[in-house]
Amino acid sequence: MERFLIVEEPDTWNSILKDFKNIDCYYSFEYGSLFAENENGKLFAAYFEDSETKIFYPFIRREIPHVNDTIFDIVTPYGYGGPIIYGKSQVIIKFYEVFSKYCKLNKIITETIRLHPLYENYLLCKNIMDLEYIRQTTAVDLTPSLDQIRMNYTSVNKRNIKKARKHNLTCVIAEKTNENIQTFIDLYKETMDRNKASSYYYFNNSYFFEQVNDTDICRTFLLFAKMNNEIIAGVLVFVGQEYSHYHLGASKTKFLELRPNNILFDFMIEFCRSKGSKILHLGGGYKENDGLFKFKTSFTNNNNYKYFIGKKVHDTHQYQQIIEKLSEEYLMNENFFPMYRGKLRNKLILT
Repeated sequence: MERFLIVEEPDTWNSILKDFKNIDCYYSFEYGSLFAENENGKLFAAYFEDSETKIFYPFIRREIPHVNDTIFDIVTPYGYGGPIIYGKSQVIIKFYEVFSKYCKLNKIITETIRLHPLYENYLLCKNIMDLEYIRQTTAVDLTPSLDQIRMNYTSVNKRNIKKARKHNLTCVIAEKTNENIQTFIDLYKETMDRNKASSYYYFNNSYFFEQVNDTDICRTFLLFAKMNNEIIAGVLVFVGQEYSHYHLGASKTKFLELRPNNILFDFMIEFCRSKGSKILHLGGGYKENDGLFKFKTSFTNNNNYKYFIGKKVHDTHQYQQIIEKLSEEYLMNENFFPMYRGKLRNKLILT
């Protein structure tokens, strides 16, 4: 017997998640709700089951801009997500038959999924939607001994950790006080400014204060690197039932020469391993094989994964109508999906 359900209440959500052993942090109601607010949308999840298989898929529904009708698109929360399946992988085809009908009935035009590198659920979706390879991510295998893990650090990384220790840098697990959270926020903003980050990554202050709260499937920790008593770098790390995730990092520019990030990442690895995690996922860079990615792989012995985005149009006619209407006034980025959410340049201003 098949069952399909759209979930929007936290109690139902959490009850369903109990059937998914070792579900990752990104699938919690609390996490999704935070980013639904950031996206000016509403959080839902699709749940499907038959006699042998269960599928769970959180998504954020957003109103489509620039149109007169009330129509929607959907996107997964920041980070990694997409359908998670327990049972027979081929059931994903049936799930999407049902889910696509739901989308059409509810005026959902397009779907964008940030697929989960560790779950490799891009393999489930490859015959269902268009996949765009974005970049590699990297992760520390925490199952060997700590000594073995550290032996596999690159020689440059080992030297930088020694340099940090020589300058008496130390690392601590910080209490999640308002003062410490605000310190991390200030460090994070300085880091985003230094890296000339997109406005998307400048989260409001309330996000940080909410994100540090633990959930049924995820504990969030704040780790700091210090010089004397001054906090000079920090990370927010998620510790889930099987995986840990380096979520956000920050550091003071004037202390970068002392290599606080090297010693802090080493501390984070030791910490997550002590919590019983099998993998610490560090994510990727801004671009394929950039400096940030190379820094992360200096800890992981090139234990890399593939990150894809899934793209699907549920109503081709309506999508084309939106694009045609906007193209009368704007030049559009044809490489962005969905095109109506890409950068629009007014034709009148350019002439």
